[in-house]
Amino acid sequence: MSKKHIVVLTTGGTIASKPSNSGRSQSGALSGEQLLEQVALPQGVEITLEVMSILQKPSNAVTLADLAELHRQGRKALARADVDGLVITHGTDTLEETAYFLSLTLPADKPCIITGSQRAPHQLGTDAFKNICDAIVAAASPQLSQLGCVVAFNESLFAARYARKVNSFQLNGFEAPGAGSLGYIDGQRVKLYYAEKVVAAPIKGWDLPLPRVDLLPAYLDASPALLKASVESGAKAVVIDGLGRGHVPPSWMNEIREMVSAGVPIAVVSSCAQGPVNTSYEFSGSLADLASAGVLTLNDISARKARLALALLLSSTPREALGDAMERLMA
Repeated sequence: MSKKHIVVLTTGGTIASKPSNSGRSQSGALSGEQLLEQVALPQGVEITLEVMSILQKPSNAVTLADLAELHRQGRKALARADVDGLVITHGTDTLEETAYFLSLTLPADKPCIITGSQRAPHQLGTDAFKNICDAIVAAASPQLSQLGCVVAFNESLFAARYARKVNSFQLNGFEAPGAGSLGYIDGQRVKLYYAEKVVAAPIKGWDLPLPRVDLLPAYLDASPALLKASVESGAKAVVIDGLGRGHVPPSWMNEIREMVSAGVPIAVVSSCAQGPVNTSYEFSGSLADLASAGVLTLNDISARKARLALALLLSSTPREALGDAMERLMA
């Protein structure tokens, strides 16, 4: 079997940290070369690595422009005949958003694996080098082609659409609530329980600047003024992180109807870690009420990811076809 060629793009984050003078971790301080020189691949794995530092920052500072550049570099690498797969290292705070964005926009004919770490390389019991090793092994496996971007963390594999950070500090930082893992990495072995082609085809035709889409959480007695302020300050669409089955306070409905009538797309998801939205209730602010007002109802996706999908579709899809395009994407 020929030696695999894997491109590694690094972006900073905890996984690329070193200690500061204060004793805290300085996120993104290590370059890709500095980080990868400490990685030892499992015995018997024949892989050539090509490393490039794209960003050097904590992931709370990652912007949509950064995602576009990461997409550009990733697409360029994956288009090369000599490249078998792609690995991206990233801070964990926004890793799930970057993974989903790339899953929506990169071709899926070769594996694309994104990973990070909960503990910095200099900390006791760091998971940085193990997660990188696992991501590289996974990227060299043709089993992971056609799956979109996949998250590798704590020896497990997760589809980008469902991966969520579930722990702020322990090594089991990511899970896929309700969906489960795709499989695992054990040394040089990759095992898939199932292979779901999450994205049918990359979204094309989008460009920067992406339309601003705001994310608003629904909560007890939340003010509808938040909706108006969002649009008046420049948002082109809104995703509501809804209560339970996809509900909002009754006081939001007049503002929502006015916004939809004015041509502002609004989508709603459930803020619950598991379970879809559903029109099983009939009251003011229920999902049935929202749907009748023209709100897009989205299943099996977090608000943070729905925001990215909606921004990409607004940039590339005629307004009258937006609902159908989003429905196909969520299928």
